[in-house]
Amino acid sequence: MGRNETYFAEVALDRALAGHRLSGPEILSLFAADPGAVGAAAHEMRLRKVEPTLATFSIGGNIDHTNVCNVGCAFCTFYRAPGAADAYAMSPDQVLEQLHRQVAVADVKEVMIQGGINPKLSFDWFLTVLRRIKSDFPDMHVDFLSPEEIRGLERQTGRDARDIMTEFQANGMDGLPGASAEILVDRVRTDTAPLRITAGDWYRIVDTALELGLYVPWTSQVTGLGESHAERVQHLVELRALQDRDLDRGGRGIAAHKVWPMRLNDTRLREVIGVRRNDEIIEEYIQQVAIHRLALDNITHHRAVWRTMGYQTAARALRAGANDLCGTGSINAVDSVLETHAKEAPRVSQKVRHGVLTCIAEAGFVPAQRDAFYQVIRHHEPAEIAEARDALQVAEGDWMRGGFSYAGDPVLNPVAKVIRKRA
Repeated sequence: MGRNETYFAEVALDRALAGHRLSGPEILSLFAADPGAVGAAAHEMRLRKVEPTLATFSIGGNIDHTNVCNVGCAFCTFYRAPGAADAYAMSPDQVLEQLHRQVAVADVKEVMIQGGINPKLSFDWFLTVLRRIKSDFPDMHVDFLSPEEIRGLERQTGRDARDIMTEFQANGMDGLPGASAEILVDRVRTDTAPLRITAGDWYRIVDTALELGLYVPWTSQVTGLGESHAERVQHLVELRALQDRDLDRGGRGIAAHKVWPMRLNDTRLREVIGVRRNDEIIEEYIQQVAIHRLALDNITHHRAVWRTMGYQTAARALRAGANDLCGTGSINAVDSVLETHAKEAPRVSQKVRHGVLTCIAEAGFVPAQRDAFYQVIRHHEPAEIAEARDALQVAEGDWMRGGFSYAGDPVLNPVAKVIRKRA
């Protein structure tokens, strides 16, 4: 990095800390800046934006109702073609059964329901699921589907997103997660997933959801799909503009943002893009968390990802701009599936709770459980944190070596197979 570029990045950091919005070129300059300086600036920004002593987490439900999908993204290992041996589609009864188990396991008050684009699921299927959830759990907060799934229903029904989400909202939909974003630049999307929702349609559907007053709990950027740094910045600047529009019209905007790297090892893109070393992925992830905090000055909450990155990396992210630890929802789904199939395995959710509390404490914050709207439900006391550390035998540092990924954890690895065969 030349002297002029270094000076430009330093000025950009000073401007961000002084409360000025960074331009696209200023954001781009941070990719080549000193990562320590960028992380320190992002951490300072995080301390100003949210309660400085706390880092939050939530315990929510998560139900993937079908893995049948006609989009077939080259980076996706979840989807199955119709008729595949391990393809599944849950009935409304099965969705409710799993939700009841997640409530029993973890007393969840919120649930996210998403899946593949399965044209065999009728519009009435979705209405039935919503109505039955609200019948059994009137106070359950339901984050329902994704922009990709709403676009699929537009094609399937001939109705537009506003009409579809208005009816869903009247029957129990509370929020639309900002999933299916990856890199919101059509050049990248066409190369990696030609049938994926376009960037324009993604923004249109999320903007419509915000206009309708639906909660958008988070949106994201997924890196490592062959995009340039400039394309990452384009995504951030346009997402920031979307947030501006909703806040300017009196909306509450997108609640949170997260970034994480795509793992290509088991995907069709492995040979196209290549697989990077894990240490490189981790260092870039911490840098990206920091850049996103500084670039997205109008999104209050930024989330650290532990389930694919590991607790050690997540703890670092909590000191590089993130203030929330995400990833517990799918673990509750794992627990409920284990119970459904009478599998004998340790209760994952308790292990995760201990890991989350320890991770946050080791990062230097007080762990605080929150609700869907980032309101703190409870602060965890020092005695609870000490108990969690003891349970994980943290003195040896084992908890720091990785997250509970399906591939690496002895409990979750067999569970992944159970999930795929649960229908």
